[in-house]
Amino acid sequence: MFPDIRWIIAQYGFGPGETHIGVPENARVALQEMANQLVGGPGLVAVYIPEGTEEVYEPGGMRGRVVGAARLVRMPRGRRMEDYFYRDWDESLRWPIGWPCEAVYAPEESACPLLREHVEHLFGPGSFGGYVARFQHGPFDLEPAMRERLNRDFAEFETLG
Repeated sequence: MFPDIRWIIAQYGFGPGETHIGVPENARVALQEMANQLVGGPGLVAVYIPEGTEEVYEPGGMRGRVVGAARLVRMPRGRRMEDYFYRDWDESLRWPIGWPCEAVYAPEESACPLLREHVEHLFGPGSFGGYVARFQHGPFDLEPAMRERLNRDFAEFETLG
């Protein structure tokens, strides 16, 4: 299966058993837009673990890498974004909303691409900070060139299930 990665989201962890993604409240509009585009279609959302992820989240070798991709699924009847939250290490609701998903790719972390390398190749040295600053507003749709690079990377990996 050739991947169809279209969006990217920043999270502090990801694995093969992932059942949902979570975002801060200020990312509600972006989350809904992403769901409108991806649910029911072949498109996937890539998961990036930020370089600045604090040790309390135990990022290990995932830090700075695009570590997987997920397919958003239909919101179950009677459920809503608020039902798909993540609690922070201190039990606060840092990511109070989210969307159900199924993990499609979760390769060995050392094989996962470093986002910085792709960004600086495509947009030049020094472009990484501005690129990842966009995550402060939630997930975003990828530029065609970045889609192509990530899809090529993930085509090398086995799908889950």
